[in-house]
Amino acid sequence: MVLLLAVLMLVLAAYLYGRSQSLAGLSAEDEESVALYAEALREVREDYVDKEAVDPEEQTYGAIEGMLESLDDEGHTRFLTPEEIEKNREGLSSTYVGIGVQLEDKDDEVVVSSPIDGSPAKEAGIQPGDVLVAVDGESVQEEDVKGISERVRGPEGSEVELTVLRDGEEREFTVERAEVEVPAATWNLVPGTDEAHLRLTSFSENSAEKLRDAISEAREAGAERFVLDLRNNGGGLVGQAEEIAAQFLPAGSEIYIRRDADGEEEERFVPDDNEPLNDPLVVLVNEGSASSAEILAGALRDNGRAKVVGETTFGTGTVLEEQVLSDGSAILLGIAEWLTPNGDFIRGSGIEPDVEAVLEEEQEPRTPGETENLSKEEIFAEDDQLERALEVLQEE
Repeated sequence: MVLLLAVLMLVLAAYLYGRSQSLAGLSAEDEESVALYAEALREVREDYVDKEAVDPEEQTYGAIEGMLESLDDEGHTRFLTPEEIEKNREGLSSTYVGIGVQLEDKDDEVVVSSPIDGSPAKEAGIQPGDVLVAVDGESVQEEDVKGISERVRGPEGSEVELTVLRDGEEREFTVERAEVEVPAATWNLVPGTDEAHLRLTSFSENSAEKLRDAISEAREAGAERFVLDLRNNGGGLVGQAEEIAAQFLPAGSEIYIRRDADGEEEERFVPDDNEPLNDPLVVLVNEGSASSAEILAGALRDNGRAKVVGETTFGTGTVLEEQVLSDGSAILLGIAEWLTPNGDFIRGSGIEPDVEAVLEEEQEPRTPGETENLSKEEIFAEDDQLERALEVLQEE
């Protein structure tokens, strides 16, 4: 009897704990929703004609993905399987195996937000704004970013065929997967000037430190003015954006406003002991500038530290947090919105430049590595946006 009583108590404790972790924490409306899903799931399990196609894990993941898609946080909030978590974390490190391209959901299409400098995708000719329509000859127009990313990934040395839509015309590219090194910061002194083209490719680990080193090297070479190039920078760690903003803004400057799910706002400021770079600065952006790149551009613009030149940015206005689930999968959840110091909300609209500048049809953003051995005239002939940014810099 004592043993039986102990077992019953354990069963009851387990049941109560399970309730506390599941439905008991939900509202009555949410409980009805879960019950409805369970009802539909039961019907599928019992009566669907192809029993082998019924995969509990796949069905659960699909339900979570559908829920997140209904939030309309396009290209940002998303679900990750345990395998995808590792790949996502790789993307925040300095090296990984792939083709070196960042993809985003935009207007019900999966588009290239930015190819990484020096990556196989960049070398093959993939450009920001390219719409992915097929991978290895199979249409992906009904798939989301996650599905397409899985198709694009593969072992080092293997090839993937991409079909993209650009300016209404389909183009095909064969790209070999390789270990991609992400050079967080590079620079080049424009010949015959004291102006440095300073490029930041991502907000990955140690980006702030690498940018600081690049600035120091450029100043030693004679640079006294800087164009901070954030074109095709898809963002990353918001903490790195805060550190980088502090390299240019005086102590006490507001970097951005964080608004959480309850509507509570928290202002993020540059630390009091900060000693920033005071040299003239211009920020260069395009439609591939997103997330943390937009936070940085907005902070520098609203504080009057730099003019923004280029094109309207992507428009990612949420702050992500990784919420790990019980089976090792996770939700990258937009837990807060961010606003520029002036209170501008940019989700879906982006940051508009102070000075608009576009590239000619045959041009593409040039990196410091690509212009290292070119004359000033040759650089300007290949990159109208960089030329305009340098013109604005001379006025500062």
